[in-house]
Amino acid sequence: MQFKNTTKLFYGEFPYKLVLHHQNIDIDDWYSHMRKTLEYLRDLPKDSYRVRHLKTLQLFFKLRKDLVNILDRDHTFAIEVHEPLNKKHYEHLIQNPHCITRTTLFWNRYRYKITFNNSENFTADWFVGFFNDKDPDRYRYGASMAKMIRSKGKYEYYWCNPVLYLADNDDVMLCKLAMNDKIFKIETAITFDEFKEEKK
Repeated sequence: MQFKNTTKLFYGEFPYKLVLHHQNIDIDDWYSHMRKTLEYLRDLPKDSYRVRHLKTLQLFFKLRKDLVNILDRDHTFAIEVHEPLNKKHYEHLIQNPHCITRTTLFWNRYRYKITFNNSENFTADWFVGFFNDKDPDRYRYGASMAKMIRSKGKYEYYWCNPVLYLADNDDVMLCKLAMNDKIFKIETAITFDEFKEEKK
């Protein structure tokens, strides 16, 4: 069984995840356990969990006690457990559902990542004028954004959405003011080290 730290809320609302798989141990026992597990889940509030069934059975929870209860019942079939690093990390995830916890910031330097819509109406002209100081401590273009700027909009298709990495929240606010209708999502990175509790 692998224990992993949650990096962001699953489906934007669940801090805990449990992955179950029969692992070819005893298929009959597996189906028997899963029937009982699904029956148990039906007694929980519907908004407190989510189930995803692919090759594995993935269970997402809002409360740790629900994760522990299922884990106690089905530990033989558990292959992955995801949970926040500690209480401080849990509280941060709940308060910041679009935040990603990483071992490092984006490119070891940038706390913010803005992904823009990949549309024909998108133009990179604004960025060329705004980021004229070429300060790598302040920003970095993703591959598609850099290609768009170099080509001056001559290419109509880019292999992924344009991305901009920023170090300063003030620049994020300026981008939102200027191009809010072109922004697909804004992600904030925080490192696991920022949640480590100091030893007394």
